[in-house]
Amino acid sequence: MRSVMISGTVLLLAACAMAPSGAGRMSAEDRDVLTAAEISQSGGATAYEVIAQLRPEFLRSRGLSSLLSATASTAVVYMDNVQLGGLEVLRTVGAQTISRVEYLSASDATTRFGTDHTGGAILISTKR
Repeated sequence: MRSVMISGTVLLLAACAMAPSGAGRMSAEDRDVLTAAEISQSGGATAYEVIAQLRPEFLRSRGLSSLLSATASTAVVYMDNVQLGGLEVLRTVGAQTISRVEYLSASDATTRFGTDHTGGAILISTKR
């Protein structure tokens, strides 16, 4: 009887070890990237509509960036590595032209692009 219990326990542990970790959950990278497939399936007409529907956290304000500034910090938008401006420009970018959207945190955006990225950055890659 004891060997049956041990065998059952070993089988249970082996099954748990083979199960994918975080099954059913998005990885951190998946949460920060919108793929071409997701964009086309969203039905949004503009980049803003797609992001608002699929990853609204990209659009949220990160609060005041300093005591001297009265405005909340939001992400800076880049298209094909060219700075476009604030979130309002997303309404002018057609969803059908986009192949990928990525959100960079404030620290990653500052490292890559320099200061004034306290709200992070939204990187849009277009179809070529």
